[in-house]
Amino acid sequence: MFRILLTKYWVLAHLLVIAGTLCFAPAYTVGMGLWAVASLLLMALCLPPVLRGESFWLARTRAAHALRHDIVTWSGLLAVLYVGVGLLNGPRTLEYASELRRWLWSSPKLPFLPSSVEPAEGVPFFVGLVCGLACAAVIRAVMPRGQRLFALIGLGVLTGALTAVGGVFCAVTGEVPDFAWLGGRFGVSVLWLLMFCVCLGIVGEEFLEARMRTCVWALAGAVLNEVGLFAFGAPAFVGAATVVAVMWLAFAAFATRAAGRGRRLLWNSVLMLPFLFGAGVGVALVPGAALAHAGFSMEALAASWQTFQAQWPFRSGLALEVFGASPMLGAGPEGFAHNARFYVSGSLGWSLWKSGGVGVPCDLLRLLAERGMVGALLLLLPGFALIGRCLMRAMEFSQDLRHRYSLRYVFVLAGSVLGVVATLVASFFGTPLHAPAVLCAFLIVCACMGGWMPRPR
Repeated sequence: MFRILLTKYWVLAHLLVIAGTLCFAPAYTVGMGLWAVASLLLMALCLPPVLRGESFWLARTRAAHALRHDIVTWSGLLAVLYVGVGLLNGPRTLEYASELRRWLWSSPKLPFLPSSVEPAEGVPFFVGLVCGLACAAVIRAVMPRGQRLFALIGLGVLTGALTAVGGVFCAVTGEVPDFAWLGGRFGVSVLWLLMFCVCLGIVGEEFLEARMRTCVWALAGAVLNEVGLFAFGAPAFVGAATVVAVMWLAFAAFATRAAGRGRRLLWNSVLMLPFLFGAGVGVALVPGAALAHAGFSMEALAASWQTFQAQWPFRSGLALEVFGASPMLGAGPEGFAHNARFYVSGSLGWSLWKSGGVGVPCDLLRLLAERGMVGALLLLLPGFALIGRCLMRAMEFSQDLRHRYSLRYVFVLAGSVLGVVATLVASFFGTPLHAPAVLCAFLIVCACMGGWMPRPR
């Protein structure tokens, strides 16, 4: 029994420990997160899940072969090496060049490699990247589809539990938590919306498949993430969650009719009332919700829109200026914060800079400014491999005229796609994917998504 437990769920347990560490223990992510990654890879090679009809040694051979031949493994290794070299090739100090009459950063130890002004500032992103890519590679190579489902449900429950952290913080301090380690209010909203969509898809699929136990756990994860969105989420994400919830309420009626089990009124209540209750709790009962939703007045929304119209083009231009100064290798982690002020001019520009902090309005622009074209290509390559595989399978399925593909778990796929698309859209208006927990969760969902694509019969 103990051997069965180790070989069946040990990899899954390590994956959830990594995600939980990034979400709840930001002070220990460097040590505990990297230790968990090393342990995860070791367990994936030594104690992988054993499939039906497969021996233990054959499972180890299968896992090692899959990891060695997966493009995500090698592209992820290149991305990690690039970011790691940039952290080791520093720090750099600010020096005054009398000939040019301007301040310049000193040359790094190795001029032809990526560098960093202050290496400690890039450690969180490095840890999130290592954890996310290790989880994605292990999921694709080792975990069967059933355990991928458990991984998504467990991740949804973990992110939903952040709502309790915010509620306790509000009850003790009377203030809304900033969730700085999750990318602020914007980043945690992206995380909640991503897992809210994924858990909704799982609820629909498991209900139709009559697997009530997993359906209940997914339902709990969806409601917890919904409460967090409505209690502490940014206004735009609350609106998006409302649209998704309305779509779910319409789908619930279809699901109960298609299932054909028991009384429809009872199952409609089971599928609909928790989400209505969760929205109500988030708006009215969670401590600090009134403070969090003070920005929903028309005046506050209009002011936020005007601020966005002024700040986004201004900071995008600064990001392109920083990128133009070092287009190949970039300015290093937090390079925008260290360099952008040298390109600010005029009283209006300085007022915008001082009022908006040192943030970049877009993940892609921040990636180009801080990592350069080489780093952006290496960091985007694993993501292209994860999503590109799904797109290729979707194209093959759309071109199939003989119906040689079986389409199962369509609702899990729909929820995952909706969450991934919402995250990518949000990344154009903020930098949520530079937060370690959000990046790790996004890569886990992308890696699991391939298991729900159409397969040959």
